[in-house]
Amino acid sequence: MEIRQFEAFAAVHTTGSVTAAARLLDRSQPVVSRQLQDLEQQLGFTLFARTRPQVTLTDQGRQFLEEVRNVLTGLQQLEARSREIAEGLTRPVRIASSLSLGGSLLPEVLAEMDRSGSGFEYKLQVDVMPSSRIVQALLDGDADLGIASLPLELGRCQLHWSAQAPCQVALRASHPLAGAATVSAAQLMNETVITLSNASRMRHRMSTALLHPSRPRSQRQIVTTSTMSAVMMVKAGLGVALVDPCVALCFQQEGVVYRPLDAYVPYMFGAITHGERPPGAEAGRIIEAVHDYAFAHIPQLTPGDITGIPILSDPQALAVFDDGRDDLTGDHEPTDWATP
Repeated sequence: MEIRQFEAFAAVHTTGSVTAAARLLDRSQPVVSRQLQDLEQQLGFTLFARTRPQVTLTDQGRQFLEEVRNVLTGLQQLEARSREIAEGLTRPVRIASSLSLGGSLLPEVLAEMDRSGSGFEYKLQVDVMPSSRIVQALLDGDADLGIASLPLELGRCQLHWSAQAPCQVALRASHPLAGAATVSAAQLMNETVITLSNASRMRHRMSTALLHPSRPRSQRQIVTTSTMSAVMMVKAGLGVALVDPCVALCFQQEGVVYRPLDAYVPYMFGAITHGERPPGAEAGRIIEAVHDYAFAHIPQLTPGDITGIPILSDPQALAVFDDGRDDLTGDHEPTDWATP
């Protein structure tokens, strides 16, 4: 099997026809047809069902496509890295960032590092992905460090630091509650609530905190996988949303305001690396810079522990009850204030 055959296969799937694939690859239509036929003959199974006007993948073709994409992506990275090696350039720092942090906190930190002269030396690679995939990217060697929402199953990865702060409500600037000091779920019972789709326990808390127990059964909801999308929906007047404090700090949109929720709903994030691959100097500077920027700018941010599991009650409020004893008992038992 040849790489050009893989390229022909992927191009036919992308464009839907051999003719369009030939234009995309700048090859003749007979050449692409022959490459596809030769590949099928070598594989021993059919890749496409020939239907008009487009071709469609067979079940075996769909499975094979996943492997081909991995091969082509790896070859592109190998080609780029080989040029860097030939030019004597160091390998770029590779950051795996969660969707929310990659669009809010991380760009601000990198820009501040650049202004101070402590930015990256040659090349920086930022891959934005769901937090659930960051650990695997580190384990697979596809990233040098992760900036992720927590909690996560860390496995062989190491959490360098963690922090948590309360989430905030995103409202349209013209909303009647836009000028309020705090907002409660009870005040939003008749609003369309924009929630985030995620099965993890803490993310589920964040998604459902605005759904008051006494809400009408007919209360409308919009479910999205992106916090940024939720904010833009708020801006468009579709509803209200609960967002993490990093987005509230860094993702400022004209026509959208952020207000505290009267219940403490924690958002936790931190920096992760592979436990057996210590971060290099550049990666170490980024880990430290994200920490310092966050604690300098995010209101009510408190340090977390090595578990990366948020405290469900406001740590600052709990500190009021700490009278110097080693434990908190009786009336001092933390309360899960965020339960909707």
